Amino acid sequence: MMKHLALTIAVGLMTVNAWAAGPERAWQAGTWRGVQIVRPKIVFGVSRDPRTNSPAPAIAEVRTYVIETDDLHLELKENTTADARRIDATVGEAVTFALEKDTVYIKEADGEHKLAVTKKITKISAPPRVP
Repeated sequence: MMKHLALTIAVGLMTVNAWAAGPERAWQAGTWRGVQIVRPKIVFGVSRDPRTNSPAPAIAEVRTYVIETDDLHLELKENTTADARRIDATVGEAVTFALEKDTVYIKEADGEHKLAVTKKITKISAPPRVP
């Protein structure tokens, strides 16, 4: 009985440890090629009731990023608010990312940042020249 209990606890701890580690991603190296942040001029459906003294709604932003590798061109989009955590992206700098279907995960010092893929272009390398 005691061995069964110890085995159950050990399996449970291994399961919790694997779950806490999160998914293993296929990380790639790329380069930031574009960063743009746009705030829509008009936001429909968001209003503040002045009678209730409620806080103003958060300002919406659309953040667009471009990453390139030797064989990929990715355009990414994030619909968020102005007070949300930003990605430290500088055009021309290196970036570490993982592509999973229609989602890109950006690896940063404080964790991962999830972005939606809006365009994925596979670059075709030129065939070698024959003399």
